[in-house]
Formats: sequence, C-alpha cells, structure tokens
Amino acid sequence: MNNNFAIFLCALFAVIHLCSCNKDDTAEKWAKEEAILETWIKENRPNAVFDNGIYIEIIDQYPDNIQPEPGDHLLVDFVCRFLFDDVVEQVSFKDWRSYGALNESTYREGGPELWAPGDSPRLSVGIDNLRENEFAFAYVPSRILNYQDFISRKFEIKLVKVIDTDLKSYQEELMRCSMSQFNNKIDTITITDNGRDFYIIYNIDEGKGDDVEFSSARTRYNEMYYLQNNIPLTCVTNQEKTGWDRKFAEMFETVKKGGTITAVMPYRLMYHDDSYKDNNKQYIAPPGSVLKYEISIDN
Repeated sequence: MNNNFAIFLCALFAVIHLCSCNKDDTAEKWAKEEAILETWIKENRPNAVFDNGIYIEIIDQYPDNIQPEPGDHLLVDFVCRFLFDDVVEQVSFKDWRSYGALNESTYREGGPELWAPGDSPRLSVGIDNLRENEFAFAYVPSRILNYQDFISRKFEIKLVKVIDTDLKSYQEELMRCSMSQFNNKIDTITITDNGRDFYIIYNIDEGKGDDVEFSSARTRYNEMYYLQNNIPLTCVTNQEKTGWDRKFAEMFETVKKGGTITAVMPYRLMYHDDSYKDNNKQYIAPPGSVLKYEISIDN
C-alpha cells in the first residue's frame, strides 16, 4: 500500500472516530442533564406535566378560553432563563435595539411577539398546551432546543391572543381600532405593492395654508405600531421627512401647509416584509404589526 494513502486512511479513520466520540459525548451529557432536570422537577415542581420532552406547569388556567389550532398565529409574551442560576437569556423583543426600536421589554412590560405557524422550537415549548390568557412555566432541556451547552431553561410564557389563520383581518381590526378617535371620519385607499393589495385608513385635517407639492412636501411625523388593541408603542418621534413613497400620494392630494394626516397601514406595506429577524435589515416593529403615522405638513 502506498505510504501516503495509508496515512490518509489513518487520518480519515481518526476523524470518523473523533466525530463518533463527540456525538456519543454530547448524547451522554444531554442524558445527564435531563436526568438532573427530572429529579429537580419531582422534588420542586411536582405539578409540572411531562410532554414531548419538556415539562409544562400551567399557573393561571382558563379552561373555557380558546386553544390554538394548527395554522393559528399567536401573540406570545415570554422570558427565558437559565433554570438553576436565573440568568435571563431571552425576553420578548430581546434584539429591539438592533432593529431601531426603543427598549428591551419583558412580558411584564409589554411587547408580545407574533409567532407564526412553524416557528420551531419555540412554538413547541408549551404553547400548544395553553389557552388564551393562560400563563405557564415550561422547563426545557437543551437537547429540545438543539443547544449543546447542556443548560436547562425555564420559559415563563403567556399566550396573549390566538389570531387564527387570517392575519389580514386581524390587522384591519387593529387599524380601525387605532383610528377610533376620529369617529369614522376616515377615508380608505387600496395600495397594490409587489402584487399584493393593502388598505390604508387615514384622516385629514386639510389646513389653511398654501398648496404643497407632494414630491417636495416637508413634514414632521411620529410613527407608532400596534400589536394589540389600544396599546400603541412609539418608535419614531418628531422626525423630519421630505418626500414620501409615491404610493402614498393620494393621501396628500387635499392637504395644505399646516394640515395634518393621520394614517394607519399594515407593517408590510411600509417595510415590504413580515419578518424582523433578518440582521441585515433595520426593522422597527415585529411582524403582523400595524403602523400609525401622525404627519404634519410644514411646507
């Protein structure tokens, strides 16, 4: 046998053996972690129920409330901690600052995330066991999350709302609720963007100044988003802007200098995506949100 070929085979077998050992070592550590978790649960949380590799302990129960079904969209508040040293690893909107929004939040301070069907593994972390408004602890070994740090987690979860499969109707409901102060003195336009139809609901105070050109209109605006009725979160305050996307021109047709426009629209119409998890983009609101703009015409 050629010496070089023999050396290659030896190296190959060594790598295969090392990979096999690492895999066996990982499985052994996972098993040890899960045994420790099982013992701790029996001693400390005897009411937790084992289900699909995790332990669920429902604290606030509402047995008559809606339970999610496959395909539903869900609003979920959560905190994830390391179980044995109480280090907060994740909170709802953990990465807000990297997407241009204001503050981190926990489930106690607002900011539920919208979880879409198939968001794994987090949707599998006890959510299917909950009904709307229920609060639970989920005790999760690292294997379930496909982590190899061998640290069990404690999720504190509240299922805020079951939206069902029709996210569009939910957004339109939010839009109308967020404009309720105008007592139906509103107009509606349909915008087609990238082959999809979106509604904009808006109110105009025409103002008494001179006419303005849409393409050069200088404005100040506030931007807010809604994930639940009557809970607006402000993202941008008193920002200057000259020129808006041409698709919004219809809103500006009758407004004059000194006038105002209040408008609500689906998040996706402005930012062209329903995901805020892409680190290469700067989103200010989570998917499924409704954006509300308060625009004053300066010139």
